[in-house]
Amino acid sequence: MFGSILKPVSIIIPIKNRVSYLPNLIKNLSNLNYPEYEIIIVDDCSTDNTKDLLKQYPIKKISLEKSVGSAKARNIGIKEAKNDIIALTDSDCFVSRNWLKDLVPFLNTYDVVGGKVIFCDDIENKLNPSITNETVISKDSPVNFINTSNMVFKKDLWNLTSGFLNYRLEDVEFSWRLLKKGYKLFYTSKGLVIHHGTRTPHQNIKKYLQYGKSYSYISYIHKMNLNNKSEPIFDRKSIWGYSKLIMYLIGLYIALFISYLTIFWLFFSISFLTISVFLFIYLIFRIMKQIDILYRLYKMSIFFSIIIYMLIYMLKS
Repeated sequence: MFGSILKPVSIIIPIKNRVSYLPNLIKNLSNLNYPEYEIIIVDDCSTDNTKDLLKQYPIKKISLEKSVGSAKARNIGIKEAKNDIIALTDSDCFVSRNWLKDLVPFLNTYDVVGGKVIFCDDIENKLNPSITNETVISKDSPVNFINTSNMVFKKDLWNLTSGFLNYRLEDVEFSWRLLKKGYKLFYTSKGLVIHHGTRTPHQNIKKYLQYGKSYSYISYIHKMNLNNKSEPIFDRKSIWGYSKLIMYLIGLYIALFISYLTIFWLFFSISFLTISVFLFIYLIFRIMKQIDILYRLYKMSIFFSIIIYMLIYMLKS
């Protein structure tokens, strides 16, 4: 039965300056439990040793002379694919051994299939397509986008829809465009992919600013929104947590006041200011953890986005 369903697949991965991930990436993809597939890696003009290291592996590689971004790099890889089924993942991902075997059969019923993605970054887990609200875009598609880190579709679909457009959230835009044309998207908890994605503070801020800019534009032209449910800012657990924090704070201030009376005022002033600043930062962090951070980020100004993500990154570190 599965022999006729599991048709050959072309796996497309754009890569840029990921030389440390490359050996494990290719080893992981080379051990898939699937009868026939090819691996195509598109090097988006890396400035590290990625291009030279790729030469050591017997896979198809495309080296670009000019950086074009992940969306165009995927398009270039898909265009060169020899198989009719396309599977997408990212260079910092680790796919399960039955990844393709779990997802490809669903293409008999649906146009685009996505499996479960677990991000090492808790913030990005908020964008997992399994999160939906009461209003769905299509009765045939209970999710409204599929991540390019775990996406499978037929090449004919890509040919008919102009592929990925050059946005930072190209997977969201691609999914929305397909839904508006009547195609069916399907999400399954099978075909697990682990997304590592380590970034520096500068890269983190830059990425989310690009997310915000792209999202605001594509949501305007498509008149659509991500299906993300915000958690309540205040509940019993969070109120108890805030109460304990206030009690600890009162105790600290009493200790500082005693030190003010017994030692000297400068120590008290500096300590009071320091604790107040850290308390303010911590309260913002606690509140932002209770809500859908990325969804709110899209709706807020660039300036506020910078402040919040700097604080979150510092506190997480």
